[in-house]
Amino acid sequence: MLIFILTSNISDPTQKAIDKTYSIHNNTSYFLDISNKLTLTDLLKKPDLFIKAPLSNIPWSFTQQTYWLNMQLKNNTPQNYALVAHFDNPMLDVLEVVQLNSNKKIIKQNKMGDLNFKLTLSEQNLPSFEFNIASKQQTRLLIKIKTTGVAKTPIRIYEAHDFLTLSKDTHLIWGIFIGIMLMIALYNLVLFFGIKDSVYLIYISYILSVIMQMGVVLGFGNLLWPDFIHSFFQKNIISLNYLVAICTLFFAIFFLHYHKEKGKLYNIGIYYASIMTLFGVISLWLPEYIAAQIFFVFLFFFYLVSFILIIAKLKTNFNWAKFYIISWLPLIIGAAIQPMMLTGIIEYSFLARYAFMIGVLLEVTLMAMALAERMRHQKEIAFYNATHDQDLHLPNLNFLESTMQSLIDTKRKFSICLIEVLNFNDISPYITNEESAALVSHIANDINNYINLDSHFLYFEQKPDTLIKIAKAKDGVLAVLVSRFINVQELTNQLTQMQNSLSKDIKISGLLIDLKTKIGIFSVQEDTHFATVMIKKAFQALEQAKRESLNLSFYQMSETYNIAQKLTLATELQLAIHNNDLHLFHQPQINLKDASVHGSEVLLRWQHPIHGFVSPDMFIRIAEDTGIINELTMWVLNTACQQLNTLVSKGYDQHSLSINISGKDIAMQNFLSKVKNILSHFNTPTHLLNFELTESVMVSDFQHLSNLMSKLSVMGIQVSVDDYGTGYSSLTYISQLPFNELKIDKSFILDLADSTRHQTIVKTTIDMAKSLKLKVVAEGVESAEIEKILTDCHCDLVQGYYYSKPLPFEQYLQWLENYTQQDK
Repeated sequence: MLIFILTSNISDPTQKAIDKTYSIHNNTSYFLDISNKLTLTDLLKKPDLFIKAPLSNIPWSFTQQTYWLNMQLKNNTPQNYALVAHFDNPMLDVLEVVQLNSNKKIIKQNKMGDLNFKLTLSEQNLPSFEFNIASKQQTRLLIKIKTTGVAKTPIRIYEAHDFLTLSKDTHLIWGIFIGIMLMIALYNLVLFFGIKDSVYLIYISYILSVIMQMGVVLGFGNLLWPDFIHSFFQKNIISLNYLVAICTLFFAIFFLHYHKEKGKLYNIGIYYASIMTLFGVISLWLPEYIAAQIFFVFLFFFYLVSFILIIAKLKTNFNWAKFYIISWLPLIIGAAIQPMMLTGIIEYSFLARYAFMIGVLLEVTLMAMALAERMRHQKEIAFYNATHDQDLHLPNLNFLESTMQSLIDTKRKFSICLIEVLNFNDISPYITNEESAALVSHIANDINNYINLDSHFLYFEQKPDTLIKIAKAKDGVLAVLVSRFINVQELTNQLTQMQNSLSKDIKISGLLIDLKTKIGIFSVQEDTHFATVMIKKAFQALEQAKRESLNLSFYQMSETYNIAQKLTLATELQLAIHNNDLHLFHQPQINLKDASVHGSEVLLRWQHPIHGFVSPDMFIRIAEDTGIINELTMWVLNTACQQLNTLVSKGYDQHSLSINISGKDIAMQNFLSKVKNILSHFNTPTHLLNFELTESVMVSDFQHLSNLMSKLSVMGIQVSVDDYGTGYSSLTYISQLPFNELKIDKSFILDLADSTRHQTIVKTTIDMAKSLKLKVVAEGVESAEIEKILTDCHCDLVQGYYYSKPLPFEQYLQWLENYTQQDK
């Protein structure tokens, strides 16, 4: 819009040339000296050599010849005129103008052109010749033109004040062009440093190459750079044209994402750009009139390749590239006007002269809009990828958390239901990723068919043809949200009916898979403030359903037990300690460097004779509240030492055990002496023991903890920070206490493959731990993809269902033997 306003204000100064008036009569003739040897004196002696014709009839060409132009000017008015002849071609090698009187005597003479290095800036920018013509008198201009490039030179004669207007308008449009181009270049440089996308550097290169080319063609270049550089550019203008075309082609390749696909069209574009680069270099040594003709051939194929690249992308629904496609229109129109003017199809005018520059300005402006549209589109894709599973195209855990948090913040009552494909992790190693996705997608479609029209099930997002009511919580686990105004029984009935409606089996790779599902449900409570907590508790309900062989299970909080029940459980727990009715399960920890078993974490389990499996979160909290936690910890340490001796006796003499220690244990006055007694009793190799302390322990009594850890360190016992990132983590504590290990909580690991935010947190945590010389353990590894990410992040140890679920000690020994033999 700015360009149109300015050009309309500038109007067309060429309309004020004297050939558009009747004040001064102008007769013209020309002569082509193919020998390039005739002089001014020779021509004055042979006036018959000149052909009388308008200057527009001169057969300009790339032929290397000298053009002699003769202009007879007669002033028929009673006033004197101060005139200026403007030669609108700043790329001429030789431009000589001689003013003669009626007696063929030289009145004034001026030599211009690139071969004259003593010209003023004005003579370089706007080659011109000032002269006077008296009233009722006549004068004659004899003009010599010679160049190795485009010789055509539009010549207009103006009154002095009109030429001044032309000069001002010309400099104005140059200034607008340079200012806009540099402003857009700087803006895109800022974008490059912010986004690090190479397409912005290519775009800047294109802008700068256009400025260099136009600076030579239009004559403003010597206002921007030294004369020797301008002279070099003038001599190699064809190479500059190649550079513009190459930058344009590279921009098309990178803007349209061909560099990411590396397909056939990408190779064609790169090969053609390479060929143009080669000929652009060769053009440095070729005469301009030869190099120009070769370039025009390349230009045809350049447009052909560019349009093929654009049309191919249009077929893939690249709607966001519309501004880029439109940007070619003013460029093509502007590029077409200039040769049409040079060939005489279009009459020379100021606006026609600058049509290509105006076209470039419009193109660059539209390209800037195209880049903005491209950035917006990329942000949409990045957001979609961050919030959706790429295989199932369903909302992922991030989207699930965000939706739930919004519902919590607005005080909505709802339940989250996690639906797991039973034994999915056991099946997935035997099928491809595509088949795994197809399996889960099959379940998702069945669920969607059942719940899509039921308004009780909340939707995550709305698409033109459907509501998306299913999210992927993790591999093999889907999630749906249900309004809380359904009562528990009705919800149970609906979910049971949904389970019954699912396909019972599916055939993948010839394998008939029995599709059984388990459902874990958690309903938002008054004290629920975080979606992550809800999801965690829904997973606990899911685990309970699998443990108790239930189709679905609601999360049961320990707070639902009354005081009497808690006291009874505490008494029964203490009895279980004395009767050795508790069990230690082992979950292996794998060394990522060599895939060997580094050790295992011991996990306490209690199978109640009446209530069945009791969650560790529940009975450990009861043990802490009733004061029997220290007794429980000593039982764990005692049993772990026995099992460690068994491991050593079986040849696993480097197998370490990690044991969870409570804050109440640290506060116990005789904790260290009791630990020493147990270790001494079993003659336990202390370097194979690792005490895991939760982060909350560190803020209870820093000085006491520091002394205790120093003594444990002297004993050779390793100490690690457990569940890092979920408690009261402080780098001050971690850096000042003699920890040996840092354990990243599984809440950051479970969705590591889908969450770029968690990837950043984990990578940063590992780097920080390494700088503190701490070993790093990641728990919750459930897929090869997560293992690969952790390997790339240089994590030391990992544990999770991908390797093994927690196993009773006898089963763990068998697993260990099998794993060791397999490793061999």
